[in-house]
Amino acid sequence: MASGNPPRGGPARLCIAVGGAAVAQAVAAAHAFAASAALPAETAARLAIVVEELVANLVDHADLPACAELELTLARAGARIAITLVDPATPFDPRSDAPSPAIPERGGSAGLALVRAFARIDGYDRDGDRNLLRLSMPAAGL
Repeated sequence: MASGNPPRGGPARLCIAVGGAAVAQAVAAAHAFAASAALPAETAARLAIVVEELVANLVDHADLPACAELELTLARAGARIAITLVDPATPFDPRSDAPSPAIPERGGSAGLALVRAFARIDGYDRDGDRNLLRLSMPAAGL
């Protein structure tokens, strides 16, 4: 469930259940944030791809129960967009995960490669039983 409409360009925070609609809800939140922050179309598209890949990877590969919740926060941080994702999956630090070869039957393993191409992974922490992933990307093109 979204926490309401953010003020123009203000942070957007979304808590969503890991279910069939999680990816669509996260992408919709990314588009709404991009519109409220008046991001260029190319940046908005890249933000939506990053959010989609992060949430899809959790939904598809983290073996989370449908009642698990993800917390996604998007905020403008000067000339960058700050992306924070908190999830209850098993520990996974994407900074230490070497890119794997494409596996077509699993979607090609392109998700993290796309995330890395469009965003910088600023940090990863394990807080109790939750992963805390912080990323950022330029607010106006790459």
